[in-house]
Amino acid sequence: MQGVWHTVEPGQTFWRICKTYGVDPGEVARVNRIPDAAQIRVGQKIFIPGARQALKVEPYPGFKGAPAPAPGSPTKPAATYPIPRKPSSAPLLWPVPNGKLYSPYGMRNGAMHDGIDISAPAGSAILAADDGKVTYSGNTIRGYGNMIVLKHAGNLATVYAHNRKNLVHEGEMVRRGQKIAEVGETGRATGSHCHFEVRLGKQAVNPLFYLKEAK
Repeated sequence: MQGVWHTVEPGQTFWRICKTYGVDPGEVARVNRIPDAAQIRVGQKIFIPGARQALKVEPYPGFKGAPAPAPGSPTKPAATYPIPRKPSSAPLLWPVPNGKLYSPYGMRNGAMHDGIDISAPAGSAILAADDGKVTYSGNTIRGYGNMIVLKHAGNLATVYAHNRKNLVHEGEMVRRGQKIAEVGETGRATGSHCHFEVRLGKQAVNPLFYLKEAK
């Protein structure tokens, strides 16, 4: 099979790599047997089918260029991060009332963390961040446990993972602020929390740019 090997560098994400080469992420994941695109590592070699030469992949916006921790290196206990104030035009509702942000968007242990983690007691309500349609509700995505994906206007989608219980089904229309799930720790999770992602098209973006301040 024609292609090239791409070595993952700090600040690069699976989605940015695929976009730069103009290849289908699903095909790249299949060829490389990557079950969880969010967990690629700095230094990992990824085969890009159909590519003729290695290309420079720009790091995600906001990457500071700090060296990534070596795989397996000890990490500090999770800290609680302040939630920056957002303009009133921020479109999305904070999905876990009284939930605390404890893991931000960005590089974490040498891998890209495509969302934010919001800690809250198990069973706490998870709310729809905006009106939308349920395009996925299940537990077939490795590592994410019970997960829901909502499609919104403006080519936005939101992801809610590690839920104890999903309360909506695929094809269902939901309203902003509607309870759609309960906080849990299903899948690859430590402690009860909601892993929350915002996607613009297929690209993960920093959720804090789209969220209103937590109440």
